Amino acid sequence: MEPASPPSPAPDAEPPRSEAPGGGSARRRRRRAAIAALVVAILAAAVAAVVLLAPPAIRREIIAEARARGVALDPGAVDLGLGAIRLRGARFSLLGVRGLSGTIARATIELRGLSPARIAAEDVAITAAGVDALEGLPAWAAQHGARAAELPLAASRVRVGYRDHEGAPEVFALADTAVRRGAAGAGQRAAGPQPGAPPPETGVLRQARVLVAGEEVARTDVAWSLGAASLSLGFGGGDVPSAPVRAELRPLPSPSAKLELAPAPLPAIATFLGLDVGASPVIVAGTVDLRLAGGADRAALSAAPLDGAVALTLKGFTFPHPKELDGLLFGDTTTFKADVHLPADRQRVALSRVEVAAGALKLGGAGEIQRAGADASIGMDLSGSVPCSLLAGSAAKAHLTGVVGVLAGDLARRALAGSVSVQVRVDARASRLTAARVTPRAILHCKVRL
Repeated sequence: MEPASPPSPAPDAEPPRSEAPGGGSARRRRRRAAIAALVVAILAAAVAAVVLLAPPAIRREIIAEARARGVALDPGAVDLGLGAIRLRGARFSLLGVRGLSGTIARATIELRGLSPARIAAEDVAITAAGVDALEGLPAWAAQHGARAAELPLAASRVRVGYRDHEGAPEVFALADTAVRRGAAGAGQRAAGPQPGAPPPETGVLRQARVLVAGEEVARTDVAWSLGAASLSLGFGGGDVPSAPVRAELRPLPSPSAKLELAPAPLPAIATFLGLDVGASPVIVAGTVDLRLAGGADRAALSAAPLDGAVALTLKGFTFPHPKELDGLLFGDTTTFKADVHLPADRQRVALSRVEVAAGALKLGGAGEIQRAGADASIGMDLSGSVPCSLLAGSAAKAHLTGVVGVLAGDLARRALAGSVSVQVRVDARASRLTAARVTPRAILHCKVRL
């Protein structure tokens, strides 16, 4: 039996071919393409993971960075960009400062690597409710000011408002202003701090609309200075010391506030206070000091009654008077002093121990200032006495000139005794001081010397 022969190939089968030159390269290219596709897929997955998972991590980092600078921040919506992070609808407050909060409509945080390098914000609204909010700022500046100032800041359409307490109408606001601050050490620190104390942070709110009870009273630059011991504002100057109207709050050892009017033309001062005094040549200077009333509860500072004192000097002003009183109202300066008391509702100011002096005329009494929105009514009852001899001598000199007037005045002073009681009622509106109504009354108690 013969062995079976091997099967013959099918008629249509092609004989095996040897691999063409370069076949290994093609296979390597396909392998590299597959690896590249895999890498792209991995990168796409990583990008998707960043998009989906990074915002919570970035939010936590933003919150931590803000907290390290003394700010409790709710970032709102967070958008990632190339070299920047954008926030929408953010809210914030300052650590340890009661009654102060704010919102930011839009903010861009520019990055240098993974660290914030600059902040640009738009539509920033800050609200301070009660004096407590202002009292906490110096302590905040002492603890966090230097770190916060390391980050350059530019903010537009800024509004800062103050109200007596939460839910109360706004009393005072600075609106539609801009803030620009460079990094610490770039001219944003005031010179000459107390030895051992950090220098105060300073800046300017440019061309702020000054509103009182919702009514605009001025538009001016408002300088600010925030240090470890005080918060100061300067209205109408590029820095606090040069401003014609300056306000300072000092929380320690007991809360106190001071308003200072630099020697300046009365119209310039009145403009910042929303008053109409016309084209007056009077130069005004003075101070208003306020402090907690005796026995007031510091813990409830916003509702605590306040005591204080006011002192004003008006150079170039004397009371309107007949020429017969020229000898009494000599000189061109009038001074005004009074003790003040503000009750907890802050709606009125009681004036006591009022002293008004012009030349030899000295009046004393009491009065009240009643708040009415952006305006106020002023009422005072003043009284005093003038020796009949001085009044007669002044009248004689007014009608007789030269040596005759001097002799007549001297004779009148020798001949008359007693005094003239002077009573003056003053009624005015703060917004129209030039229209003040002054009602004088005199009672003679004169007699001839025998």
